[in-house]
Amino acid sequence: MARYTGPKSRIARKFGEAIFGADKVLSKKNYPPGQHGNNRRKKTSEYGVMLAEKQKAKYTYGVLEKQFRNLFEKAASAPGITGEVLLQSLEARLDNVVFRLGIAPTRAAARQLVSHKHITVDGQVGATEIDEYNCRAIAMVSEGTDISDITVTSFKLGPKEVSAYSLQPEQMRDFSEGVSVDVTAFGQTQTWNLYVEMTDISVEIVKVNPWTASAYVTATAVAENGAIFSYRQKDAEDWSEVPAGDVAVDGGTFVAHINGLEPETMYEVMVTSGQDKTPAVEFTTAPATRIPNGSFEYASFVSGTNYYKFYDPYCGVAEGQFMFWGSGNGEGSEGVNGSANMGIVITTIDTQNKVDGNQSVCAQTSQMAGILAAGNLFTGQFAGLVGTEGGMVNFGRPWTTRPVAIKMYCRYTTSNIDILGKKMPPGVNLTKADFDRAQIKVALGTWDYRTYGGTKESPVHINTTNADTFVDFGTDPSTIAHGDIIIHNDGYMLNGADMVNAVTSEWAEYTIPLDYHDLEALPTHIIVSCAASQYGDYFTGCSSSKLWIDKVELVY
Repeated sequence: MARYTGPKSRIARKFGEAIFGADKVLSKKNYPPGQHGNNRRKKTSEYGVMLAEKQKAKYTYGVLEKQFRNLFEKAASAPGITGEVLLQSLEARLDNVVFRLGIAPTRAAARQLVSHKHITVDGQVGATEIDEYNCRAIAMVSEGTDISDITVTSFKLGPKEVSAYSLQPEQMRDFSEGVSVDVTAFGQTQTWNLYVEMTDISVEIVKVNPWTASAYVTATAVAENGAIFSYRQKDAEDWSEVPAGDVAVDGGTFVAHINGLEPETMYEVMVTSGQDKTPAVEFTTAPATRIPNGSFEYASFVSGTNYYKFYDPYCGVAEGQFMFWGSGNGEGSEGVNGSANMGIVITTIDTQNKVDGNQSVCAQTSQMAGILAAGNLFTGQFAGLVGTEGGMVNFGRPWTTRPVAIKMYCRYTTSNIDILGKKMPPGVNLTKADFDRAQIKVALGTWDYRTYGGTKESPVHINTTNADTFVDFGTDPSTIAHGDIIIHNDGYMLNGADMVNAVTSEWAEYTIPLDYHDLEALPTHIIVSCAASQYGDYFTGCSSSKLWIDKVELVY
């Protein structure tokens, strides 16, 4: 079901109301998001007021623009006051009724209860088309099937265990004229119209989703006949067959994962089901784009302001004009790390400790006047100071390919935490008896700077003094994939798994797998964030922690 999946607190702040339910952020920041959100004094026109009310209704009831437009058109053509009829239609939605009854805490949770509908039949070709808006479902079967004698193999049109149906699956056999079923849940009844239609297509390639070294191919076929996927390089003689273990089956829908492909190469794929075969479909794999300046050979020290620039040697512009990598001791950050007064630079070049080329990066945690400044390196830009207590960062750089992992060489030395911040994340209780730890996070996403507060090139804006601006890549709706590693004094953890004992004070290669939330979406940006102190954003850590990084590469 189509739904809004973007950041909810930012929408609530935009309108100054708890659009999606109780939101603690409004008690702290009930003004629009963005760097200048608290300084906007623009007078809103009458049209702007009406538009805002429309947008609030759309977000409140969880419908998208096209759905809202359809509801409005129906309300406009119905007798009565259009606005009242529209609100009645929105209130009559089953997910809203479940929410109003108090069965679910939010409309989103209520929608989860009433969604995930399905119906499958014997001999089905492909997946059933579910039209929630019009309460209609259409299953396709191959030509020659007797649609007056159909066997329904699975059936769910309402919340599990609380829905009552006017007909049971065994009573639905004759689909010559379609079948109507009343579905009652939480005191509300919907009439669903179910259809079985014939198609002359017995097997068809629906979609090809090429990555760099693999591809996902979706096909529909008669479920009982199965599907065999074959592929080859364009104009090659021999075909290779995809192993059955690499094909996922859901009724009459088959998804093959083809591995071992070459980047930027044209391939052909075809599918065989029973006696039928599809024409060959061509696709080209994505490039294996390398991460710029991954060995940090291109760096320049900015005298007078005491910081390093890590510029992109492949961007075709003059040295220093475009930086793929940034750090918290960038221009204007001297008040945090003390570089103006003490010559401290928290992210430096190390020509003695290295793996590849002439140098590595050393992110060194330091402190000034009892305030911790965590050594860090990230893709993005330092955005400025927040008084003398922290800074702002715009994370991310433009990116369009989909690696399966990132690997790098790291070395980490640390000791006991000697500075504790005033605030910590919920559930984290650190003392000075605990060792500091480093953390490296990687994420691919489709973050929009207008929503996340950053810039077009670096869209995710973080204020280190405000935990509400932090992004959890594991739950963030705009994140496509993420991974992380936490490095201890005597081992490491990958993506939250059990700790592996290892000597981390010596150079070692670490590979961080990326967990993809969405296999279809293409990213627009990549975020890599390295911190010598995991809780440095909370001003907690060891002031002598050092994290060396070298030879950062993407794995496809």
